[in-house]
Amino acid sequence: MSLLVRSYGDTDFVTGLRAIAAIMVIAIHTAAFRDFGTLGNNITDNGKYGVQIFFVISGFTIARTYRNATGFGSYFGRRMMRIAPLYIVVIAFAFYLLASGYNQPIYWMTLYNSEADAYNLLMHVSFMSGWDARVANSILGVEWSIPIEVFWYAVLPLVLPIASDQRRRFAIFLGLLVLAGMTKVAEHLILPKHAAHFMPLSYGAYFYLGAVAETLRDTFAKQPATFRRRVWYGSILLFAVTLCVDTGLNAAFFALATAGLIVARPGTHEVRGVLGRKPFLFLGSISYSLYLMHILVIRELGKSTALQDSNTLVFFGTALILTILVSMFTYLTIERPTNRLGARLFGLRKGHISA
Repeated sequence: MSLLVRSYGDTDFVTGLRAIAAIMVIAIHTAAFRDFGTLGNNITDNGKYGVQIFFVISGFTIARTYRNATGFGSYFGRRMMRIAPLYIVVIAFAFYLLASGYNQPIYWMTLYNSEADAYNLLMHVSFMSGWDARVANSILGVEWSIPIEVFWYAVLPLVLPIASDQRRRFAIFLGLLVLAGMTKVAEHLILPKHAAHFMPLSYGAYFYLGAVAETLRDTFAKQPATFRRRVWYGSILLFAVTLCVDTGLNAAFFALATAGLIVARPGTHEVRGVLGRKPFLFLGSISYSLYLMHILVIRELGKSTALQDSNTLVFFGTALILTILVSMFTYLTIERPTNRLGARLFGLRKGHISA
């Protein structure tokens, strides 16, 4: 089990947040709680915002890794070794399943009448698919978020040195929100339907929020413990309430709650009691594999008539367990070795542990 649990000291709770985000995404794709009335439907629907939680966490990771890197090349190489190997393997495998006819085209492929062709594959493995809605989510069904991550890996460090005070931080954040709004307007005017959903420019504010949260952690550490504890528990409450309701602003509320947890810098008791337990650390450590692999597992389980007719919670539980088993394998055989290779090739400053 120790091979499957990554520890980052006082930021272990971020790994726990990754576990929650991954489970949320699996929940919506399995209709996990739809048999349990309005509350169950709300919790299930809110699973889609697990991606925004991942984006905020990525912003935190980008800022933390970049701050401790020996240069942009070291930082970017480390990030790419973290995300690219498993992504390329899974995309290639899913592409083969589509091209061979084993799996039928998914919704997004039929919506845009796209093909499992060389262009599609090239756009994916070059991390450029987010700029063409026709192929952005056509192979796997969840891969649209990965090119967005890579884009902000490259761009966010260019912004971080500018954000030296509150006024500049607010201006940058507002600018990113305006940029997202302009992308949505462009979709209505000239871009294909849903194009803004797949474009990196729509999500800059989430990454920046996570990055700012990372820079504010030291400032918050100087605040009274009572104040930090209130922010910590208040963020947990906001997260829990948002999970159960539909406000129309849930993505923003989940992002604020995630940033609040990062900033609060809670004490040992709060971390270990809520998000630092081994089950959370285990699932968070393999959360990237969980995210990429779960949709293939769900598609395979969907071919079973017995599971199709079962309670949605049974289907969710079965998919979760099998995805965990598959993800343990992909983590040990692909993620962990390539992460270690990245650490050797693009080592950070001595004594630093990358998130």
